[in-house]
Amino acid sequence: MYKQKVRFLPFLLVAALAIGLMPVGTGTSLVSITRAQTDSAVPMLYGSAPDSPDSQLQALVEDVVGDLGGDWGVAVKKLDTGQYAAYNGDEQHVSASLYKMWVLCELFRQAQAGIIDLDGYEAVTGSDAWYDASLGDLNLPTGTTVSLRRAAYLMITVSDNTAAALLVRVLGPDNINRFMRQNGLNHSLLDWSGIGDNLTTPIDVLHEMELIATSQMVDAEASRQMIEIMLDQQVNNLLAPGLPEGTPFAHKHGNLGSLLHNAGIVWGPSGPFVIVAMSSNLDSYTTAYDNMPVLMERVYNYFNNRPASPALYFPTTRQSVGHDFLKFWNDFGGMAAFGYPIGPEQMRNGVLAQQFERARFEWHPEIKGAGGLQPNVTLGLVGQERITQLGLSWPRSAAPTTPIPATNGRYFGETGQALEGIFYNYWANHGGERIFGYPLSPAIEMVNPSDGKTYLTQWFQRSRMELHPELPPGQRVVLGALGTELATFR
Repeated sequence: MYKQKVRFLPFLLVAALAIGLMPVGTGTSLVSITRAQTDSAVPMLYGSAPDSPDSQLQALVEDVVGDLGGDWGVAVKKLDTGQYAAYNGDEQHVSASLYKMWVLCELFRQAQAGIIDLDGYEAVTGSDAWYDASLGDLNLPTGTTVSLRRAAYLMITVSDNTAAALLVRVLGPDNINRFMRQNGLNHSLLDWSGIGDNLTTPIDVLHEMELIATSQMVDAEASRQMIEIMLDQQVNNLLAPGLPEGTPFAHKHGNLGSLLHNAGIVWGPSGPFVIVAMSSNLDSYTTAYDNMPVLMERVYNYFNNRPASPALYFPTTRQSVGHDFLKFWNDFGGMAAFGYPIGPEQMRNGVLAQQFERARFEWHPEIKGAGGLQPNVTLGLVGQERITQLGLSWPRSAAPTTPIPATNGRYFGETGQALEGIFYNYWANHGGERIFGYPLSPAIEMVNPSDGKTYLTQWFQRSRMELHPELPPGQRVVLGALGTELATFR
């Protein structure tokens, strides 16, 4: 049962941010960056492990917040292992400024659909500015023109209410709610009527952050841009103080009346996790300021001082996948990308390897200092090997005289092949070079050995893409079962 929390206590004044801004016409950075995060890029995922309740993590969370004053809700998930805990995770709270993440997501959806232009400008109206004006905290006066991208940055990094109101007006509150529902936020509501409250739950917020972290909120590029904005968060006094200096933390806070919320994505040494802490009906903000850093510190240490070595048995093929191979399988697409394991771990040419239906995982301890997730795991060149088995080859093509638009394709001088359209979008949004390698063929019609039907096909060093028009939109690119084909051939 999803329950709505009691509204915040009336004797506490509405808290407003008092951060000085530079004029709107200046560059992207509005204030000096005070966050502890590094400026290095964070690794993007496009998959995560299913929720796996962790009793020790659950006990840790309850130990921190279980006896605190006010009403608390917490949700935590380690993405590559699925370790999960929630405390009052399904109980609704007034969202405060966490609703601005919904606005951000719908903004990027409409931009991708061509409905709005992120770099187009919009003028602030009186209705956009009235709330901040009533608080004496107006940074975007009526009549100011601001780009939608700029408004999004202000809305997230300094929680500017005028920028948020402008974006809600442009995007439409009904569209925002619809997109939330489409992405599974079924217990969250943007109430723009002026009568009710914006509501959400810790579990809904965790799910939204997980979609962003795993490149699934709109697409990988939109997710990356949203994370970049969140990494520039200027309000870092809730969960952030519990992190070691330099730890990337892409997050959003909420501060209204007697509530304080904070939620975001942490990239620690053992892999990323999402953490949501919501506190309502507080007698004193000190309760949250003192205990949210403790929660973060203990969760971070739990994941990183004793990293998990998960294993999963697949009864369909009677094989198990463990340790970093399983983390990689979860991080980079799971069943859709790699299929079932079809053999055990075994040494292959001096390298520990495991065969899957669509790929071969290899463990390379000699790779030192590589970035990204599970850096010692690489994929075997199963596409190249299968091409060799079949005796296929394609001539190199010259680089196009008219460059391919960066948003729709790329020419690879390494192999003399171009990658465009739906196959390029899939390549870019599902791991790129690390998962697929370079293209080895043009997009051509070929017979699929699995069903004898002809599909538009493109070969890569580590994979083969096939276009299946009979499938629903968004699912039409299918990866060939190269691992199975190689095993059968032998």
